[in-house]
Amino acid sequence: MWSLITGGILSLFSGVLGCRASRAIPETIGNDTTCIDAIMANVDAGAPPSEMDRSAAIATAPLPPITIRDADSLENAEYHDLTLNDAIRIALSNSEVLRDLGATVLRAPDQLATEQTLPLVQTDPQAGIESALSAFDAQLYALGKFQNNDRQFNNRFFGGGANSFKQDTHDYVFQTTKRTATGAELALRSITDYDANNATGNETPSAWQTQWHAELRQPLLRGGGLTFNRIGGPAALPGVYNGVLIAKTNNDISVAEFRRDARNYVSNVINAYWDLAYAYRDVDARADALERSRLTWRSYDAQKTSNRRGGSAEALAREQYYRFKSEYQDAVAGKLVGRTQVNNASSGGTFAGIGGVLATERRLRLLIGMPVSEGILLRPIDEPITAPIIFDTDSLTAEAVRMRAELQQQRLLIKRREMELLAAKNFLLPTLDLVSTYRVRGLGKHLTGSDSAFQELGDMDFQEYEAALEFRMPVGFRQAHAAVQNAKLQIARDRAVLNEQQRQIIHDLLSVIAETDRAFALAETSLNRYLAAKDALDALEANREAGLPISLEQLLDSQRRLSESQTRYYLAVTEYMVAIKNVQFETGTLLEHTQIMIAGG
Repeated sequence: MWSLITGGILSLFSGVLGCRASRAIPETIGNDTTCIDAIMANVDAGAPPSEMDRSAAIATAPLPPITIRDADSLENAEYHDLTLNDAIRIALSNSEVLRDLGATVLRAPDQLATEQTLPLVQTDPQAGIESALSAFDAQLYALGKFQNNDRQFNNRFFGGGANSFKQDTHDYVFQTTKRTATGAELALRSITDYDANNATGNETPSAWQTQWHAELRQPLLRGGGLTFNRIGGPAALPGVYNGVLIAKTNNDISVAEFRRDARNYVSNVINAYWDLAYAYRDVDARADALERSRLTWRSYDAQKTSNRRGGSAEALAREQYYRFKSEYQDAVAGKLVGRTQVNNASSGGTFAGIGGVLATERRLRLLIGMPVSEGILLRPIDEPITAPIIFDTDSLTAEAVRMRAELQQQRLLIKRREMELLAAKNFLLPTLDLVSTYRVRGLGKHLTGSDSAFQELGDMDFQEYEAALEFRMPVGFRQAHAAVQNAKLQIARDRAVLNEQQRQIIHDLLSVIAETDRAFALAETSLNRYLAAKDALDALEANREAGLPISLEQLLDSQRRLSESQTRYYLAVTEYMVAIKNVQFETGTLLEHTQIMIAGG
């Protein structure tokens, strides 16, 4: 009998644990410390990079960067033409980590959103949906207890009719409990005990007794009902709620947060793309100005050599040439200064208007996950929009209120607060539980077979029933009242924040709509300015080539004006493109316009 019972227990445990759990036994509770010793040896050594890390670093080591020192760095470079859609596609293909331009990956890596962000929330063992559902999982319990007693009594009464008392006992308990959605706890329990002793009043020297219990505990007030248990869960306390609905809402809030982070990432990629597009146009304008100034300088240098002009004219032309050369070098190399990025003066980022092909190209590579330097320069080929766009403010405002991830997140938070208020009100009730137990007993010389405990149990001759009401109540309900008041204050605060968020978003939306009009108007004006400056310079050059006297200062000033107006036109056009993107950003439709869908959103 002993082998039968122990074999059943071992079979039950192996079935419950499964293969995966049994393989974990040597690593967690066994004496094999090989795994932890290897980990700690690495920790004690300062966690140096592994061979795999070093090999990966060597395999992905970038080429030396292209710099201003490389002769004709742009003229002879190899280019990879890139559309905006291509840049976004490459970025999303390489975006296990949603990068930003502020080196957050080094300063605060825990704040970065990654591909694992949503699965981490969903698999949180304390606050995830599966964690909340696990409170309603069936629980198995088993107990095997063995005892031998050998004692003497001064009084025969206490020794069962003998002064010397010897006894062997076995106790076996198997139980399954299950929490229901209404807060009830159901239990099915099997209790079997074996008792062999020398008491003189025994009918048989040993006997088996078995019982089957069916027990129900149903909260009638506090802790009862579908609403409370779906919100707070069976283990809820005032102010601490982790039911299925709370976990589901937290998951949805995380999806909204991830959608916001993805939108910011895509916005930064678009910003970096147009930064680089402007940098190329800026360097073209600087190159044109540099070539014009070089020809002017050579002309006046030749006149100085033939003694037809004084040295001052040649020096002024030479100064202008080197001035334009320095501007061209800056336009090629760029400086390590702030670029257009999210939350730079506006939510979607205000165009910085800072050129520099090489620095901006490396920034775009960083964002989209390409090698930072590979001897090939990325070159945007999308042409900016130069046609006016008229926006419907009313429909865009309604769309922003509906679509913005920040507002979705805050509205979900308010719904969670409202559910928490419902759960908090439950704690204003006293505890009143109905406890009901049904038992069937069997007693016999053997456990199974004839004249056995199981046979008598099957006959159902000995049945018992027990019912009780348990009542508990804190006098004053001080903690419960505080929880209700706190939940109401949280709702009031979050609603005030939501209203202010809506005002801020509407303000930002109207601002970027106005910015599109400003940038478009400025682009038209800058184009007219450029054409006028070009006409003025062409007239002066024509007079000079015709041998007519002209003012050198006027000629040099015309060249500067032409270069500045050309650059300003490219700047305004790029500002217009960024402003159009920012309208999509403010309405919360940037991901839809770039054909990106967040799974689970």
